[in-house]
Parts: sequence; C-alpha cells; structure tokens
Amino acid sequence: MFPSDLDTVLFDAGGTLVHVDYDFVVELASGEGVAIDRARMPHGDVAARLAVDRRLHRVAHGDDSDDARVPHYFESLLLGAGVPAEAARELGPKVRAAHLADGLWRVPYVDAAESLAALRRAGFATAVVSNADGRVRAILDAAGLLGELDFVIDSHEEGVEKPDPEIFRRALARGGAEAARSLYVGDIYAVDVLGARAAGIAGCLIDPTGGYGDVDCPRVASLAELAERLTRGRV
Repeated sequence: MFPSDLDTVLFDAGGTLVHVDYDFVVELASGEGVAIDRARMPHGDVAARLAVDRRLHRVAHGDDSDDARVPHYFESLLLGAGVPAEAARELGPKVRAAHLADGLWRVPYVDAAESLAALRRAGFATAVVSNADGRVRAILDAAGLLGELDFVIDSHEEGVEKPDPEIFRRALARGGAEAARSLYVGDIYAVDVLGARAAGIAGCLIDPTGGYGDVDCPRVASLAELAERLTRGRV
C-alpha cells in the first residue's frame, strides 16, 4: 500500500530510472573470452542489489560507502548473470574501470520517460536523489529524462549519500515537500527504503524479476506499474 495524499515522488537514478549498459558489458566480456547471455543481465542486477543489502547488514554504515560497494556490485552482477566465479573476479575490475571512465548506469528503462511524464500530468512533483559521482544530471539529460524532473540531488555535490537520512531531508527542503506526502522509489532496500524511512519518507522498490521476495514495503515490477498505481483515479 502506498501512503494516501502523495504529492511528491523522489527517485533513485541507477537501477531505477536508468540501468547498467548491458550490451556494453556483454561486449566487453566477449572481448575477454567470456560469454554472457544478455537475457540474464537483469537477474544479475537483482543479485547484485541483494549482495549490497547483505553487505550493509554486515558493515556499519559509517564504515561503508558507495565507492566501496560498487566493485562488489559488478562482480555480483556478473555472477548473477551466470559468469563463472573465477571469470567474474577477473572481469569485475574491468567493468568497474569502464564505469569510472564513462558511467555505465546510462540506459533509460523503456518506460522511464513516459512514466515520469504520466506522474507529472497527474500533478506529482518528481525529482532524483542519487548516490553518484557528479555525472548523474548529465546522464539523465542524455537519457532524455532530465526534463521530466523538478531537480536532481547528486551525493557527490552534497557531500552526503544514502542511506544517510540527511540527503533525503535536503531533497524535501529543496522541493518544499512534506515527508508524509512523499514517496522514494529505489532498487536497493537497505540503501533506498531504509534511508528514506529514516527521514520519514515511505519507500518503494523497483523489482523487475521478483528477486526481492517478501519485504516490508511496496514493490513494483516496472516504472509503468508504479505510474499506473499512483495515477489511478487522479487523471
């Protein structure tokens, strides 16, 4: 169930509005002699998100950071996509190096632009709160999504990152929004849902493969499903 009287929907960027460039990773792996089934990549993404959750349960938030999580993310993604463990260990740093050079979370989900537009037509304010490296605004612009957002908060610019509730509080202040009338949509429970909840904001998970199973927050399989559920009866 979503909170009633919502008027603001805040989004994560990577894994929520844009995903890893799967075709690039498959091609990079092929060049290294590793074959990846492109259809398995979304499942690898969910496996990586679950690995981040497990990591955050083991490591105190104060001793962890997005930079520390990303290398493990790519190796877990490869493993979840069916890459053998030894090959994933060798390939993971090369995928990370490509990400550091060009930013791999850059392909918009097919329903992202229309879903954001539908929310705005229904009267919702929309914005992004992302753990990023200063490039997220440009990535969203290149993906054709920036025009559907009221503002973007990049953790690199703010000096604070999720799951610290402070970055969510800054988003509320930036948009003049109330926590009780806002929803945060992300892809990693421990980072996105728990971080938002600590700031008094309800959380929702994008879970396209159903890999998260039962969690204590709403889940949707796609942005289109989210938009349909939130706009039902409003337009």
